[in-house]
Amino acid sequence: MQDDRLRTSLANAVVRLFRQVNRVHNRKFAEIGISAEQAHILSILNVEGPMTIGRLQKLLSLSSATLTGAIDRLEGQRLVRRTPSSEDGRAFVIESLLPPRKVAQMDAAIEAGDQRCFSVLTATERKALLRLLDKCVTHLEVEAAAK
Repeated sequence: MQDDRLRTSLANAVVRLFRQVNRVHNRKFAEIGISAEQAHILSILNVEGPMTIGRLQKLLSLSSATLTGAIDRLEGQRLVRRTPSSEDGRAFVIESLLPPRKVAQMDAAIEAGDQRCFSVLTATERKALLRLLDKCVTHLEVEAAAK
């Protein structure tokens, strides 16, 4: 029966969860003038430091066109800088220009969004969910790299 397949589909559940989490986070980030996608990019850059678009693309699992558009918008807002790579003349390095006050606001929005989305889970359940999701992502990344 179709209803049972939708209710028992992990992929459907993950997509529905993603959409809900994205909505919650987009509302939080709108207060500081960025989207959830932009916040994800900026978070990675703030934690990992400047990096090539290629490395950022792998960490985000975004298509090249989607990432380029997001970087263009962030650059237009003067939240990132794109400079030619000193190691590879064809590559560009992306660097966050987010001021410390905005980093703190973004971190607070992430925390508030996560609290709203996942407070129904215990700390142990959250750790287990994160471990299982990471396991699935790693499997798919390894599989994609082998092709």
